[in-house]
Amino acid sequence: MLLRNGYVLQTDENNIYFERLDIRTKNGEIVELGTRLNQDQKEDMVDLDGDLVLPGMVNSHYHSYTNIIRGTSFGEPLELWSNDTVALGGVLSERDMELSASLGIIEMLKAGVTACVDHIPHLGKASPIAEIYRATGFKAGLAPMLHNIKDSDLLYSMDREVQKSSGPSPFPSTDEYVKFYKDYISEFNNPDGNTRVMVGINSPQRADDELLEASSQLSGDYDLPVHSHLLESRWQRLSADHASSPVERMDRHGLLTHKTSLAHCVWLTASEVDLLAKRGATAITNPTSNHFLGSGIFPARQFLEKGIPITLGSDGVNCGTNHNMLEILRFFLLIERNSNPDHDSWIGLKKGYEMITKNASPILGFSRPAGEIRVNRSADLVVVDRTNLLDILDSSLPAQLIFNTSQLDVKHVLINGRFVMQNRNILGMSEVDIRRELAERKRELEGSMKEALEKASRDKEPFQRTFRSLKEKFNCYDK
Repeated sequence: MLLRNGYVLQTDENNIYFERLDIRTKNGEIVELGTRLNQDQKEDMVDLDGDLVLPGMVNSHYHSYTNIIRGTSFGEPLELWSNDTVALGGVLSERDMELSASLGIIEMLKAGVTACVDHIPHLGKASPIAEIYRATGFKAGLAPMLHNIKDSDLLYSMDREVQKSSGPSPFPSTDEYVKFYKDYISEFNNPDGNTRVMVGINSPQRADDELLEASSQLSGDYDLPVHSHLLESRWQRLSADHASSPVERMDRHGLLTHKTSLAHCVWLTASEVDLLAKRGATAITNPTSNHFLGSGIFPARQFLEKGIPITLGSDGVNCGTNHNMLEILRFFLLIERNSNPDHDSWIGLKKGYEMITKNASPILGFSRPAGEIRVNRSADLVVVDRTNLLDILDSSLPAQLIFNTSQLDVKHVLINGRFVMQNRNILGMSEVDIRRELAERKRELEGSMKEALEKASRDKEPFQRTFRSLKEKFNCYDK
């Protein structure tokens, strides 16, 4: 395919800029860039008429099931809030999960996002969710969660409120997890296509040594990336300080490598940051959800100084966020400026933009690298109406894109060189039908969600009492 006459986002050593170029794609990748390229025989051609062409953006940490439960929380600290989200997720049917994943894909495509890491907590619904991605062509790193320890059993001082679990485990056994993953890999791991399986550890403190070792074995045997939450909140940090470092535990089991991506990373010690740098892992900051839950500020400068790659994610949509990665990037950059009085070292436009494009390509692990409009890169392209930006000064376009764009007017999206959205019409699914079906599910979902929230309000009471008793200890981490 030949995309002619686009205003294409390019990079040099220090900057991003737009250049009038034609783009030729073949077999899913970009094979030629130039001006006035000749159309080959039997080659499709699209005249972009000066529209902007961006590399597809990536949501590097995301939970698709939360689209359907958005707005159900005003926000509380993570360990209190999670009672609600776990209860709500538990009442969603297989079809609800499919609708929720579909809604997320629609909204991401409209925001210029072409790939995500979907950290899926519900193993029984992980295959239907994967089928949605595969059918629509949207790129997804699929990371079903592995965990077998409850928060009430690991959080510092919770033993004063809740007796440690005894009796049969509510979690699958390690062997059952491994069998699930082997079947899932066989069905959905397609590095040359649009679905890639990742070893999705919930978080290292929520998995025992046997499960972490099995996770490492799966990653090694099948060459899978590893994805996990890591030290998101003050309570998790306090608990780790009275037990063992979750970063060191991951490392002991060979789970910290260049294929590892770690979400949040708000409360790491200096030695833990050094270990991430040494192993080549990637940190994923989720600034909107972290601020919604009051979890703290990701210390970006500390990670950048160690050369640790940073990417960005939305986290769950019920965490006061949305699918607009440009908006999340802008929020992150503004926070970083106010955390760093040295304006000469503020994160530049190129470095920032790479956090939602190029930096995310390695953590997904697809065969073709993405995130740049260059030859031999995956043809994951977003075509935006040229009037979306004001082109009085061409040099102003990059800053407008990142700091002044509330919503992109996306015309076309290509993933692996194929249209998944064309002339503002999403192919492969109908947004009207999906929203109609969600409306039809309203009464049943309304009843089950209310029941779930009522139960969660009771379940969270011991967490609330313990949290309040630890406030002074939590405050110490901010000094």
